[in-house]
Amino acid sequence: MNIGDIHCPSCRRSMSPVKLHCKTCDLSVEGHFEMDALAGLSNEDQALAIAFIRSFGSIKKLQEALGVSYPTARARLEKLVEKLNSGMKMNPPQATIIQQLEKGEISVNEALEVL
Repeated sequence: MNIGDIHCPSCRRSMSPVKLHCKTCDLSVEGHFEMDALAGLSNEDQALAIAFIRSFGSIKKLQEALGVSYPTARARLEKLVEKLNSGMKMNPPQATIIQQLEKGEISVNEALEVL
């Protein structure tokens, strides 16, 4: 079960985990837990992220793996990035670096060094 796909049957908003359980020792911990950005994605979006990583960040290789055109693969990645950006809180310096990367002002390696 993917927690990112679970919605409240009443209001249709995303639900969040409140209980963790160990199957081995039967210990349970209750509280409000935060999910990381990837856990909040649908199964389809998680699969796309994994496929992109497995293609070593090459959109061309991703396109071949998905069996779609280059523009389609790029569009899917752009939508995924939008979802990730909307769910993540970035402090101003990080947001600036991301904007510079999107504009092509700095390379991915330069962005990673700063971040």
